[in-house]
Amino acid sequence: MPRPQPGSALTAARELYQEATKDPSARPLVVASWQRSIEYEVKSSCIDAPYFENPNLESPLARAALPILNRLHEQLADDPVSTMVTDRNGVVLSRMVSHEALTTRLNRVQLAPGHVFAERYVGTNGIGTALASGRPVMIAGSEHYVEALRDFHCAAVPILHPIRRTTLGAFNLTTVRQGSAGMLMALARSVAAQIESEIAAISSRRERALFQDYMDACSSVRPGPVLALNRDVVMMNEQLRSAVTGPDQHALLDHAREVADDPRFQGTRNIALPSGRVAELRVSRSRREDSDAGTIFRVRVIGRPQSGPVVSAGATRSGLGLVGSSPQWLSAVAETEAAFVAGSWLHLVGEAGVGKRTLIEAIHRARGAGRRLEKMEAPLSESPQAAEQWLRNVRELLAEPSNVVVLRDVHLLGDLLRRQLRSLLTQLGGTATGQLVMTSQPSMVTTEDELDRLCGASVEVPPLRHRYGDIEHLVRFFLLKYRPSGESSCAPDALAMLQRCSWPENVRQLESVIRGLARRPSVRTMRVEDLPPECRVSSHKVLTTIEALERDAILRGLMDRNSNVQRTAQDLGISRATMYRKMRRYGIVPSSLT
Repeated sequence: MPRPQPGSALTAARELYQEATKDPSARPLVVASWQRSIEYEVKSSCIDAPYFENPNLESPLARAALPILNRLHEQLADDPVSTMVTDRNGVVLSRMVSHEALTTRLNRVQLAPGHVFAERYVGTNGIGTALASGRPVMIAGSEHYVEALRDFHCAAVPILHPIRRTTLGAFNLTTVRQGSAGMLMALARSVAAQIESEIAAISSRRERALFQDYMDACSSVRPGPVLALNRDVVMMNEQLRSAVTGPDQHALLDHAREVADDPRFQGTRNIALPSGRVAELRVSRSRREDSDAGTIFRVRVIGRPQSGPVVSAGATRSGLGLVGSSPQWLSAVAETEAAFVAGSWLHLVGEAGVGKRTLIEAIHRARGAGRRLEKMEAPLSESPQAAEQWLRNVRELLAEPSNVVVLRDVHLLGDLLRRQLRSLLTQLGGTATGQLVMTSQPSMVTTEDELDRLCGASVEVPPLRHRYGDIEHLVRFFLLKYRPSGESSCAPDALAMLQRCSWPENVRQLESVIRGLARRPSVRTMRVEDLPPECRVSSHKVLTTIEALERDAILRGLMDRNSNVQRTAQDLGISRATMYRKMRRYGIVPSSLT
């Protein structure tokens, strides 16, 4: 660190912007915070706190803190003091202040709900420094790093999880009056302790409720394997632990967490396990006091583990030309093939890009026996004339026994056309000689979907994120497809990164990535540095073309700037707050790019 200059520690740091100082008048905690602020390249001349829309007010921290802050707000009425609570990232969840002049001043410096007051964005301040140091801190006046904050006096205390003792957030008191720092800090400590006690009570009630429902399930008249989980707790009884082990257990937990995160899901779900068995999950929610305490799964394991490794899809379905060996995929292929051969009307459900069209085309080629595959899209217009013509075409095609009619993306149909199609298919149910196949996306289909009930079979095609073991096979397949000479390969670290991707656009997206790499003559062995930016994000959101271009521009900028957010924002001509908002939207984590 550069040798400090004489004089006031804070004045020297402000003027030089590069140095800390050994001036004994400066508290070590503040000097360390200023040094971090310099390393973060925070501008002391302006405030630039990122803003996140809709901060989470349903977290245990927010639910515990808000009633306490409401009571404190009443006691401090008309005093120029603001109370606020933040999450562990420094996002202000709630702010209460009854003094109009102070409200205006706080708004001017962006110290308001949704803004982030971590040190890396706004330098030394009560909230950010308490979170960075893990200690209660008092930051007064000129100790603030950014000039706009130097009129304020802030006392902030980290709020810790009552059991794990990890940081959940911070409580902060802000005022413009110069008074007793000791009294301000004592009040802040007291309130933070009250919030921690309430978090402990809420967590205890929630986990007790989940545990009670778990025990009820385990001690029912016909007990069996039981799993219970929420964001903090996973419980399984001995029957489940001994019945489902190794990769099967990992797959079961992965699917269970996904189901638990969807509050709309109720009922039963079947999951194909890596061993070849099927786990039937009966799902129930544990609710107390209008809040979700967790999810209970009653599990039934069907079948026996295969004695050897799962047979590859190439050997099992060699006549279909399909790639993949995961049990979920093989099950979907087998069910679809069986329904097709039986002549049943079929509903294929799956996310965009999972391979619904590829699957039906492959089975038609192998089992079609001379029948024509007629594919129909949803009409571009749902005017009476267009709808009538589209329905007439469906009727005429289904009247021919040699036709297999594929209605693609029926979830895109409007309510009126959907009702008209349902009425038509109900009329044709006993007379149509052609075979019907419908495709749709699962998020658009409910358990009460009447079109689904008109079909003799409904098959869910698994997303690529649930086909972890198939990614290596698919990478090799697409490399050979676009480099028939076989001169390309994939390095282990690159394959590992591809396997960690969330693939929101599924197999279609993976093929696009490999195709792009195969078109680069200089790439013989794909390495991590060759992979496109989209392989380095964690978002499951399917993006529009414009959004994808924006995401890739941000990613490439960060990679070129060694993950420096501020410089990348300057290069792109956007503010740092906008940059962080977009990074959060696209699931971009700078540390994963280096």
